[in-house]
Amino acid sequence: MYFSSKKDIWSRLFYYGFLVFIVFIYRFGSEPFGFQLIPYDSIFGYILTGVLLGGITWIWFRTGYFVEDGKLTIRFGPIKRYINSRDIIKISNERSLITAPALSVDRLSILYGDYKVISISPKNKEEFIHLLTSENTEIKYIGGVCEKRI
Repeated sequence: MYFSSKKDIWSRLFYYGFLVFIVFIYRFGSEPFGFQLIPYDSIFGYILTGVLLGGITWIWFRTGYFVEDGKLTIRFGPIKRYINSRDIIKISNERSLITAPALSVDRLSILYGDYKVISISPKNKEEFIHLLTSENTEIKYIGGVCEKRI
């Protein structure tokens, strides 16, 4: 089952702010001044801008989480990570701005393996947690509505 990433106001401000910033640079920017390794109005500037816009858009639209066949697949744009559900030890709520494959500060922190932690932000947290805990009944969930396995 697929769960898209929750997108809050902070991630929307970053994404749309970056798009508006790029549009303003190309629309109202004047001649570059000072030392610039790659001026924005050169062919390399257009290529670099296209790659940046493409990468951020890829992350914006393709961040999500799959839970199927005893495996959690985390997709963050071009990056994928696989975690076996039997390796998950604990899930807890967290609010953080630290970089993670999540587009919201309202996240789930997943402890798995040998003290490895990853933060994700599925849109429907309760259904996500229910699906993971049905695949592995040993998972402890700390916090929120589903606090029954402590």
